[in-house]
Amino acid sequence: MSPAACEGKKDIFMSKAASENSSLNEKLWGWFFAIAIAGLVVVTYSLSDTKELPMTIIGAVLGVAMTVFATFFLFKGQSKQQVAMINEELNQKKEVEIFKERLKAYNSFLNALRRYVSKPSPEGKKEVIFHTMAIRMHSDAQVTDMLDEYIIRLIKSTGTETELTELVESLNAIACIFGNELYDKNTGGTKSIDAFVDAISGAQEDQPKEEMLLELAAEEKEDEAASNEATIISWNDKINNLKTQGWTFTPGNDSFTLASISSPVEISVYRKKGKYVVEATKDGDSGFSKNLKDNFKGSRRYGTWWRELPINNYGVTEGTLLAQLTTNDRARASVNKWIDKLTDYITNNTLK
Repeated sequence: MSPAACEGKKDIFMSKAASENSSLNEKLWGWFFAIAIAGLVVVTYSLSDTKELPMTIIGAVLGVAMTVFATFFLFKGQSKQQVAMINEELNQKKEVEIFKERLKAYNSFLNALRRYVSKPSPEGKKEVIFHTMAIRMHSDAQVTDMLDEYIIRLIKSTGTETELTELVESLNAIACIFGNELYDKNTGGTKSIDAFVDAISGAQEDQPKEEMLLELAAEEKEDEAASNEATIISWNDKINNLKTQGWTFTPGNDSFTLASISSPVEISVYRKKGKYVVEATKDGDSGFSKNLKDNFKGSRRYGTWWRELPINNYGVTEGTLLAQLTTNDRARASVNKWIDKLTDYITNNTLK
């Protein structure tokens, strides 16, 4: 047993012993007063020859004794009441401080979880673990098990196709648990949570695997023919042409984005699950992604459409996209082809 635990037990024992001694002292003083009064009565009767004097003295003594006892018990009751009020006030202050600490711990945990989900990293995962352990100090085993379940689901789904759905559902469940713990009320799940999930994540339509493989094989032949039959426009000239057509170019880390000046539409090429994809997005417009899927196949979810590019097979490895587009004719031909298809479609159907 640790020294701190021993000290704690020692304090409890001493407090209990002090309480028992106080109760014993009260009983001894009560017997002392009773014996003293009885002795005084006996002595008075034995020393006096008349009956009036003893009765007068006894009456006076009893009056004084009753007053003393009444005062004693009155003060004792008031003292206990004051102690109870002080203890209640201390307990209330303690509960307020505990509530503040719990609220602080929960908010810190949610912030750590937000940072990890937004930008996953080993350091972020460790931070989530530390804040999860801090919450364990304020929760019982049943609550901890429920939190662990949703935290694991969130971490596992980060970066997957079900990320948004799991994020909404798991965070809603965690918020309900915290609400129950902090405010002692059953918040439960809202009736609109399913509609909220659908609005955020959208109904995803994926391209069948067999169809995608056939499309990629056909594209590889097209890109090879294009690179053999003609000179592919340089990447810098392609970007300059796009700028004159009303598009802004933003390079990223192994990616780039084209944004329309005239419409909230973006075209991106980036790495996703080990493959490079071309993506077109118009926020809040599910019809936009549906039309793109109808015209160019691929996959869609709410206002976003995307499809895989075959440039992995052309020597474009992770971290080399932008460098390869300046020197690799075949990769540049593939990317240029989809940029032209999408910008033409968007110009003719969205920017009118």
